[in-house]
Amino acid sequence: MVWSRLIALLLGFATTRLSAGPVEEAIIAAVRLSDQSSYAWTATVSDDARMYDITGRTVRGGFTSVTMPAINSVRRRLGRSVTDTQIAFIFRGNVDCVVETERGWKTIGELPSLPEELPEADPHTGHGGTLGLPGARTLDSRMLKGILLQPRRPPGRGDDRSLRGYSNLQLGVSHPHEELGVMVSCHVSLAAEEAGVLFGTLSESGAQLLLVRDGQKEIVPLAASGNFRLWVRDGMVQKYRVHLEGLLQVDTTAGRQTVRVNQTTETVIRDVGRAEFAVPEEARRKLGG
Repeated sequence: MVWSRLIALLLGFATTRLSAGPVEEAIIAAVRLSDQSSYAWTATVSDDARMYDITGRTVRGGFTSVTMPAINSVRRRLGRSVTDTQIAFIFRGNVDCVVETERGWKTIGELPSLPEELPEADPHTGHGGTLGLPGARTLDSRMLKGILLQPRRPPGRGDDRSLRGYSNLQLGVSHPHEELGVMVSCHVSLAAEEAGVLFGTLSESGAQLLLVRDGQKEIVPLAASGNFRLWVRDGMVQKYRVHLEGLLQVDTTAGRQTVRVNQTTETVIRDVGRAEFAVPEEARRKLGG
């Protein structure tokens, strides 16, 4: 995986850079999280459509337990309400997962299929929405960047779907140590704002990696930009905030859409080294553990 290779390179960097200023110390602090036996986190995501939390616990080289909303297609197969944000998943890696149901832990393929898919995806629960932009193949890089620089219009005004907000919720997990690895390896600038707080800007490739997680075959990043803040204490990153904007090509039940994304995620890391959890035997068996 792209993120795994980045982490390996950064670990080598951290062990060779012994004399460090505030920026180098922050990079080493960010990389150190990947070397911990376990940790927990809470990420609060705010975008043009909604706000929601993702809480997780992960064990190095093992499983990750996550509670979060489900994307629209999975939520409907679970029979859950659009307001149900407390859905439990267990991941092995970034993509392979099982979800807790009334009949035990099920893979996504084991969930009951719907007799007929809805004609449009719901932009408030995941893949869906459109900004009325032309197809991706008609947009060159200058046009994409020009669109990103245009002021955003408020979502949800009247019946014009081009004004509806899009939620970039995805079926997958992005671990904080992987996100921190992307930030410190793909930054354009990084500087200390005050003691223990640093501000950086992302390269376009870094912003794209953070916008679209591993395994999202139906989502293609077209253009992206972003910035981040790191809060460092006692040699570890305790909190970080990432703001991302971009254009995505998304395959939905309504067809292929080009959507604009604007999201801010604040992640708090806790219980470093003591976040182990018991994996149910059924979930372990289905994930090949």
